[in-house]
Amino acid sequence: MAEKTAQFLGFDLSTSALSVGVRGVGVDRSAIEDFVAVRCRGATQWHGQPCYDLDRVPQMLTSALWQFEDRGWSFSSPGKLSCSVRQHDMVLMDDRGWPAIPALTWECHIAETQVGRLRSLAVDDVVGPIEPRFVLPKLLWALEQEPELARQVRHVALTGDWIAAQLTGNLRLSASDALSNALLDQRTKELAADVITRSDLDPNWFPPVIASGAVVGTVDANGNRVHSSWQPVCDVLSGWTFAAGLGDNHASAVGCGLTDVDTIVISAGSSGTVVRLCTPQASLAGNAACFEYYDDRLLLTMLAECALWYNDFIAQSGRPPDHAASNESALAADPSRIVRVKPGPAGSGGSHPEGWQSLDWPSQVASTQFSIALEMLMLVRGMLSEVVESQATVRRFIVTGGLSQAPLFRETVTAGLARLVPAAQVMVSQRTDRLAFQSATYGALINAMTQGQYDQLPATIADLCPLQPCATTDRSAALDTLLATYL
Repeated sequence: MAEKTAQFLGFDLSTSALSVGVRGVGVDRSAIEDFVAVRCRGATQWHGQPCYDLDRVPQMLTSALWQFEDRGWSFSSPGKLSCSVRQHDMVLMDDRGWPAIPALTWECHIAETQVGRLRSLAVDDVVGPIEPRFVLPKLLWALEQEPELARQVRHVALTGDWIAAQLTGNLRLSASDALSNALLDQRTKELAADVITRSDLDPNWFPPVIASGAVVGTVDANGNRVHSSWQPVCDVLSGWTFAAGLGDNHASAVGCGLTDVDTIVISAGSSGTVVRLCTPQASLAGNAACFEYYDDRLLLTMLAECALWYNDFIAQSGRPPDHAASNESALAADPSRIVRVKPGPAGSGGSHPEGWQSLDWPSQVASTQFSIALEMLMLVRGMLSEVVESQATVRRFIVTGGLSQAPLFRETVTAGLARLVPAAQVMVSQRTDRLAFQSATYGALINAMTQGQYDQLPATIADLCPLQPCATTDRSAALDTLLATYL
C-alpha cells in the first residue's frame, strides 16, 4: 500500500527542466510535499529559430510520475493539478490536435518586422505593448515562412493550453499567458478578435478564453481523444481536475509569496526579475512589461542574466562549481577591494574592469555577487516609480531565487533596499526544502489548490509560503558605503 496520497500536483516546464511538485498526506494524514525534476527534452530549431518538439512532454511527465510512485506516492484518489509553462510558447495545431510545427519559444525574437506592421495598425492600443517574442507577431512570421501552414492550422494556443487539452480533451486559451502574447483585449480579457482580423489572421483559430485557474476539465484515461503517447500520464492521473495554467512569471510570483500591491519581489534566478502588482486602473510609467495576475496586473522588469552571469563567472575561473565554498570566499573578502563588474555578453561572466586579474579570488567572487545585486537594485529603483499614483507605496520586499542563497548577495540587496526605501521590510522564505526556490512550480501547485477561487489565494499563499525577516550583519555598513556611489 502506498505511504503517501497525492492531492495536488503542479509542474513547471522551462527551457531546462520539467519541475514537478506534489502535495498530499502521509499515513498519519499530515501534510507532506515532494519534488522531482526531469531534464527538458525536445529542443530543436525551425527555420533557424529556437523551438521544442512537444511530443517529448508526455515522456517527461511520465518519468516524473513514475519517480513519485517509486517514492511511495499514490495518485489513485482524484486530485487537482495545474501547470506553469515558459511564456510565449506558440502551438499551431492540425486537425488532429497535434503540433503542425515545433513550438516556437520565448527565445525566438525574429518577428521584428511583424511587430512594426502590427504597431502601424495600432493594435497595441487594444492588446498592449507588443514584442517579437509574442505569439501574435510570431504567428504572422511563421505563416510567411511556410504559407501552406494556413491550410493545416486548426487551432492556435499556448503550450500549457495544449497540455491541458491532451489530458482533458478540452482546448481553452488561458488568460494568464494569452494576455501576455497580444491575443486578448487588455481591458476585457476577451479574445481580441478585431485585432486578429485586422492582422489578416483567422480569429476562429483561437479557442475560448478561460480565466486563470478555472477548471478546464477532468483527466479521462478511457477517452479516445488521447494521443497514444499521453496514455501513461492519463492512466496515472485519471479523474484529476486540471486548472487553467499560468505563464511562468505569473506562477513564480504566486509561488514566492506575492499577495498585495504593497510588495515587490526580487527573484535572482537564471534571469533576474523584479515584479509588483497593481490594479487594472493604475496609471503606469510604461517601462515595465505587463502581465496578468488573476484580478490584478503583474509588472515586471528583467536582468537577462543573473544567476547565469554568476555561473559563467564561476565556470570561467576554472574552479569547481562549489557554491558553498564560493559564498564563504565572498564573505571573507575585504570590502575595500570590491569593484563593480558590468553586465557583459551572454557567457562572458561580466565585463571586468581594469586590474581584475590582480584581485584575489575572494574579491572577485564578492565583486561579482555585489555587482549582480546592484543591477537588481537599479531595476527596483525603476519599479518603485512605475506606478505613478501618489497613493501607491511599497514597503515590503521579498528576496528569492537561487542566487539569493548567497549571503553577500542577499545582504547587498538588503542594504540597498534600506537606502531606496528607509522603512523597507525585507523578507525571505522560511522554507528550507527543495521546493523553497522552485517558485514557478510551487505557484502552479497553489493554482491547482485554489482552482479559480481567487478569494482563497491570499490565505493559501500566506500559509504555504511563510516568510521571515532577512538577517543583516556588521557587513551592512560597508556594503551601504559601496552602494552610495551608485544608488
